[in-house]
Amino acid sequence: MKSQLFPEITKTAKTNEGRWVRIFPNDGEGYHLYDALEEKWIGRILVDANDDWIYDGDALAVTEQEEIAGVITGNRKEMEELLRIVNSR
Repeated sequence: MKSQLFPEITKTAKTNEGRWVRIFPNDGEGYHLYDALEEKWIGRILVDANDDWIYDGDALAVTEQEEIAGVITGNRKEMEELLRIVNSR
């Protein structure tokens, strides 16, 4: 999802397994994931308009997939709430 207020920036998240993942927005098509310590691409997360997501890759455990998807969808929900507040004024 492209931000309506600010361009989306690359984020970094640490999973409970200790993996540092860089999350790169991909022009509305999803998010590319990069393992910062192993220096390799580890797949992507695709998110639809209903915040349903799917992991396209094989490097992350299910719990890691859920954590990364939570970072992505959580930020979307925060941005949508901010837009709702701004537009209601």
